[in-house]
Amino acid sequence: MKNIYKISGKITLFFYLLFLYQAWHLCQYGGVRRHLLILILGVLGFLISFIFWLVSRRQKREDNSDYKMKKRVFGIEIIIVLISTIYFGGRIVYSAVPYHGALSWKIDELMREKKVSFVHNNFFEDGAEGVLTDLDEALTLPEELYITDSFQMTFDETGTIQTLETFIYGRDAKGEEKTYLVNYDADQDEKMSVWIDGVARADYDEDMRLEPMLRILQEADCEQQVEAWSKNRGTDIYELLYYGRRSFSQAEGLQYLPGDVDGDNADNGIRNFVQLSSGGEVVGFEVSLYIPTAEDVTPIRCIMEPEYISQEKLNEEQESVQADDAKDTENWTIDNSNGTMYFFLDDSIGWRLVVTDAAAGSRYYEMEKTVDGGTEWEKINTDPFLGTPGVTEGLVFFDEKFGVAGLTGASQSASRLYITRDGGESFTQLQLPVDMVTELPAIAEKYGFTAEDYDYCNMPEKEGDTLTIEVLTEAGENEGIVFQSNDGGETWVYGHANN
Repeated sequence: MKNIYKISGKITLFFYLLFLYQAWHLCQYGGVRRHLLILILGVLGFLISFIFWLVSRRQKREDNSDYKMKKRVFGIEIIIVLISTIYFGGRIVYSAVPYHGALSWKIDELMREKKVSFVHNNFFEDGAEGVLTDLDEALTLPEELYITDSFQMTFDETGTIQTLETFIYGRDAKGEEKTYLVNYDADQDEKMSVWIDGVARADYDEDMRLEPMLRILQEADCEQQVEAWSKNRGTDIYELLYYGRRSFSQAEGLQYLPGDVDGDNADNGIRNFVQLSSGGEVVGFEVSLYIPTAEDVTPIRCIMEPEYISQEKLNEEQESVQADDAKDTENWTIDNSNGTMYFFLDDSIGWRLVVTDAAAGSRYYEMEKTVDGGTEWEKINTDPFLGTPGVTEGLVFFDEKFGVAGLTGASQSASRLYITRDGGESFTQLQLPVDMVTELPAIAEKYGFTAEDYDYCNMPEKEGDTLTIEVLTEAGENEGIVFQSNDGGETWVYGHANN
C-alpha cells in the first residue's frame, strides 16, 4: 500500500499536467479530433489515479515514518500544480483574446453566427424578397441594404433554392452599421448561416444597392425562362448573379426591363439601350440568369434604366486614365488599346505619339503635347519620324526641349532614334559614329558579325551629364556596342563593347 500511495500521487500529477497541456494546445491551435482522445485519457487517468491516492493515503495516515520528507515532497507537488495551473490557465485565457488563438475564433463564431430558419425558400413563389423576409424576421435588417461584392443564388427547375451566398450591410435606425455574411447550402443544413457584425468593405456605394435587384426580379419572368430551358435540356441547376451596376459593350444576352431604379420617377432607359448598336456601352443595374454547367447557353442579363456612354466619351476617359498612369512612372507607357505612347516630364508637361495610320504591322504617328496634365492635347508634329513607318520603341524627354523617340520594325531586328531640341516640333535622325568602333563583342566573331550588323539602338540612358546608348544586333540581345555623349547628344563617341 505504501508503494501504491507513492506511485499514484506521481501518476495523478502526470495526468493533470497532460490534461492542462492538451487543453491549452487545443485552445491555441484547434483540432478537437486530434486532441479529444488524449484529453479523455488525461481526465480518466487523473480520476483513477487520484482515487487510488486518496484510498492509499487514508490507510497510510497512521504511518508517521519520514513525515518531514513526505511533507516536503507533497509541498513540491502542490507548487508544481499551482505553477502549471497558472501558466497553462493563462495561456488558455490568452488564446481566447481576439485573433490570438483558435479559442478566440470559436468564441467569435458562437457569438456572431446565427442560424435562421429558411421558410420562404422557393424563388418562383417568394422571389428574392423571401430571403430578406426570413432574415429580417430573425435579425431586423436595416431598411437600405448594400452588397460588398455580389448576391449569388442557385435553384432547381421548381424554384427551390439550393445555395445562397452574399455579404450585405447597412445602417440601422440608430445609425449603427450592421453586416450580414449569409451562406446557405440545402445539402448541408436546412437553415441559413448568418455571421453578423463582421468586418466589411462598407463604402455605401450607390452602385451596390440591393434594392435595384429586387425591382429587376419583380419585372423579369425568370420562371418562364427556366421552363423554356428545362424543356430543351431537362433537369438543371440555375443561378442568379447580381453585381450591382455594371457596364456592357455588347447587346448579346441583354434584356431591357422598364422601371425606375434611381428614384427620379422617370424611365429613359429604352432610348439609351437602343443606342448601344452605335457603339460605346450602356451602364445600369443588371441581374444575370444562367446555367452554370452550360457554357453554350447564353446568359440572360436583365438590365433596368441603363445609361448610354458614347465611344467618344469612353475614349476620353481611357485617355485620362492612361495619362494619369503615365504621370506615375518615370518611363514611357503605351495604351495597348490604340498603340499611343505617352511620356510625362512632370505632372503638367507631357507628350504622346498617336497612331494616325497602320498597315502590314507598321504605323504612322503624329506628336501631341499637353501642358495641363493631359486635359487638353495640342498637335505639334504631324510626322515625327520623317515619313518612316514602324512601331514606337520609346519616348523620353530630358527637359522641355531635348527628347528622343525610338522607332523599330515589326521584326525588331533594327531600330532608329530621332532627336528633338525644340520640344517635339521637329526631329532629326540620330547618326552614331559606327566607323569609330575598334572592338566588337566576343559573340561577333562566333557569328561573323561586323560593325554594320549592330543596328538596333536601345533608348538612351542618362547618368549625370552622360548619355549612353547601347547598340545591338537585334532586340533582346545582351552584348552590344556602347556610345556616349557628354554634350547633350550633340556629339557621340565610341565607348566600349559590352560582353
